[in-house]
Amino acid sequence: MTAQEPPADAVTSREPPPVERFRPADIDARDWRELRASCPVSRTTAPDGTGVWLVSRYRDIRKVLGGQEFSVSPIDLERGGGTDEANESIFQDPPEHTRLRGLVAGPFAVGHVGRYRDTIRATADRLLVPMAAATGPVDVMADFAKPLTMNVISEVVGVPEPDRAMFQRLSDQLLVPLSEAQGVVARQGWKQLNDYVRDLIAQRRRGTGPAGEDLLAHMLRAQQQDGTVDDVELATMVLGLPVAGYVSTANAIAVAMRYLLEFGWLRALRTAPDGAELRKGFVEEVLRIQSGDNGESMPRFAAEDVELGAAVIRKGDVVVAPLIAANRDDSLFADPETFDPRRPGVVRHLAFGFGIHRCLGANLARLELQVAVDALVECGADFAMLEDWKAVPWKVNMLGDRFPERMPVRPVAGGAA
Repeated sequence: MTAQEPPADAVTSREPPPVERFRPADIDARDWRELRASCPVSRTTAPDGTGVWLVSRYRDIRKVLGGQEFSVSPIDLERGGGTDEANESIFQDPPEHTRLRGLVAGPFAVGHVGRYRDTIRATADRLLVPMAAATGPVDVMADFAKPLTMNVISEVVGVPEPDRAMFQRLSDQLLVPLSEAQGVVARQGWKQLNDYVRDLIAQRRRGTGPAGEDLLAHMLRAQQQDGTVDDVELATMVLGLPVAGYVSTANAIAVAMRYLLEFGWLRALRTAPDGAELRKGFVEEVLRIQSGDNGESMPRFAAEDVELGAAVIRKGDVVVAPLIAANRDDSLFADPETFDPRRPGVVRHLAFGFGIHRCLGANLARLELQVAVDALVECGADFAMLEDWKAVPWKVNMLGDRFPERMPVRPVAGGAA
């Protein structure tokens, strides 16, 4: 089957997707240790007044995120199952999730993303040169983390290099919740991105088509060979993955930079006898500790009555399983609030979620963070933070991810120790 090019005015992705639901990040700061000890499965109230279940133990969070008893879509009790809201993304239940995830998994497999290591490193090195030579403040987010991650995800997806600055600008328009006054800007950006992706798909069909190893080529091949993906799904994937992956990975780089500078780990990674292994542990500890500063898993909805701990969760109930709580469970991670790259068992963290909805871009995000840290350690430059981390302004984007609006630093004379 060969798919036909959609007409110029075709709608290739609805706008915006129904992703702005209640998120764990909407929960006020909690004493997770006290909750685990006193009431590990508790009732709380969402900002809109809805009653939800809050789960705080690592093992229970894994069960919620990975169990078939929990759906990613709200349960319509009258219909007896999930709602019929439109959804062309991979964030839905099987069998549709299985089909779509299988289509896009290849380009994000660990063996495939490894081929981008040299490109990521070259980009990181290029971005660090003017930062190290600056005579005044530079912004880690604007000058390093965001352009690095946008370039990488664009390469993987198939966004041409001349379009990437524009793609980043439009993606940045989405960095406000739709419920805020600026939501009109986000909606405009979403429409412009839809239009761009529609045109990009049409251009690829007229040109190289399914030739290549990027995600767009991969999906065009699937569409031509057996028609397993339609134009709306294709556009949704090409549009949604860069927007989601770009911000969350940039955030992780900012968190890494904080610990490199504020806590002296840049010097430690340069001088430690076990530097290579320590860098690996540093990356995993960043991923563990950043939960709560960055994106959280979407809520789940009980698809049936479920016993969890001492509680009985009824069909249709909303369940919140915060990654921050799992990654600070002191039954697995001793002294969990302390940043420790030599922490035993750190790889058990759930920074990318768990189960069939574990982050599709986990391998790519981990590689980007590893390469960014390597580049910072080996660049020979040192930097100092200009604002306290807690004073840095944060925003929430339309996907629910929190991110630092800026991270100003300045080069320090003398360079590496």
